[in-house]
Amino acid sequence: MTMKRGVLLAFGAALFPLLASAQTGLPKPDYHNLSDDFGFYAGVYTPMYKGQESDLVVGLTYGHFYSNGLGYRTGFQWVPRVAEVDDTFGFPIAIAYRTRPRDSSGRLARGAIAAGETFGYEVIMGYSDPLRGALAAFLANLFSDVEFSAGITPGYISGESSPVSTASWGVGFSNSENTWTEKNGSLSLTLDAGACFNYRIWRFDLKLSPAFHYNLTKNYIFNKETFHPEEGTDIVETVTDVQPLRWFFSLTGGLSFKF
Repeated sequence: MTMKRGVLLAFGAALFPLLASAQTGLPKPDYHNLSDDFGFYAGVYTPMYKGQESDLVVGLTYGHFYSNGLGYRTGFQWVPRVAEVDDTFGFPIAIAYRTRPRDSSGRLARGAIAAGETFGYEVIMGYSDPLRGALAAFLANLFSDVEFSAGITPGYISGESSPVSTASWGVGFSNSENTWTEKNGSLSLTLDAGACFNYRIWRFDLKLSPAFHYNLTKNYIFNKETFHPEEGTDIVETVTDVQPLRWFFSLTGGLSFKF
């Protein structure tokens, strides 16, 4: 996961100055009349359970918005592996609301003021890390607009149940543990809710999108079978834990073009 995050950060760092320089001399669009956008995103998709690892998610997104800020968003996404089960494909559909765009002039000033106020407040209240709060306040004021969405993602899982993975440990006697994820059906459906923070550069939006997902169709069943031999005997105690994986969190970054 460290390598994946490093690639995403490096890509964003290389892309940002190119887009920033590209906007010089370009005509300023009428953002109130730009009702559609199309783009791509990539990030991490994480089961919200102890011991489960994050993995990559990539996708395409299209959004249409009306003058009152309401709109809808749809697209396509692919998660190469979820809890050791390969290839989950999804088609997100969501109702969305986007705040009015803020003009770029003054965003830095507002961010600096918010950072100063937050830093002073946290110092007075005795917070342990006021610089972190000040940085968060500064970054929050740089975004051009925020989008809130709620919807569903019907999908299809083409992979099979994961193979059994065995681990052993112990001092003086042997202990072992088998783990695997059972795929409980190929058709999937999740409920989704999230936000998207947009940083506008001409007609482009740099996007940061955290979201939560609840699996309605109970597709991923995590199994853990633990063996505890009693020392000095041939008796082995077996403890089985079966847990459906329903809650997931995603954090993605992306780029879209408004038209």
